[in-house]
Amino acid sequence: MLNFRKNKVAYIVVFIVFLVFGLLYDLYCSYEQEQQQSNMKSFFDYHIKQLNKNIEDAKLSSMAIAVLLGQNDSIQKCLLNLDRDECIKNVNNIVNTLSAVSMYNNIKIHLHTKDLKSYVRSWDTNQFGDTLTSFRYLINQAIKKQKPVAGIEAGVAGVYMRAVSSVAYEGENIGSVEVLLNYEHLGNFFKEQGIDLFVLLDKNQAISHKPGPNDDLLKDYYIENLNSANLNILEILRGIDFEKTDFYTYKTHYFSMVPLIDASSKRIGYYVLHINTDTKERNISQNYLHAEELF
Repeated sequence: MLNFRKNKVAYIVVFIVFLVFGLLYDLYCSYEQEQQQSNMKSFFDYHIKQLNKNIEDAKLSSMAIAVLLGQNDSIQKCLLNLDRDECIKNVNNIVNTLSAVSMYNNIKIHLHTKDLKSYVRSWDTNQFGDTLTSFRYLINQAIKKQKPVAGIEAGVAGVYMRAVSSVAYEGENIGSVEVLLNYEHLGNFFKEQGIDLFVLLDKNQAISHKPGPNDDLLKDYYIENLNSANLNILEILRGIDFEKTDFYTYKTHYFSMVPLIDASSKRIGYYVLHINTDTKERNISQNYLHAEELF
């Protein structure tokens, strides 16, 4: 009987010891997880600041180009003479010249008439003559303020960092010029650091949209930087409720979400930064899929 009691006490002691160690291990794991999340949030805070800085730099750069183009003789003369063929030729020459710089690789230029109708779109020369003031905030602001303006805005071409400047000849306004920069160079910038950038536009905020591979990638959003986005992690993205969280984890994947605010201070989508802390898996997944490979 005595031995039984001793064994019973020993079992209880061993059980308590294992229980204590188990609780301590759980607490340690929770602490490690919280520490990892805290570190990742600090990591993302830094890179979100970098993203905002890069966006501001792009807006300033687009404004500088717009101002210079507003003073360009070839642009002034073709608008003054309403010679559309000459304007198309001049715009194409400028786009080709600027495209030699990686930041301007996908630059777009849009000329407007003085009555604020589309005159030449460098990316679609067959679409022109539509009135822009009904849906283009930056163009209206350029008129109202009588000076160049820059910001983020969704238009017919999609979401771009844009700048608008007037075109004048001998002091008379003869139209305006708009410069559009997309997000691909920013996506590539972060990709070089092992970070994925997604620029998501709410589908209900799109001004117009042509059917394409972007349609069904995400239910409620278009991916605006499709060429530089890591489409290998689409399944994880589909499970995130962007309106309810600004930080999300899935196994070794970490995501940080920031509202995409346009020039009128309206949220039109989200910026999403992603990193996979599993280096081996990250190196494999960065062999990015192209959109056409998904279908």
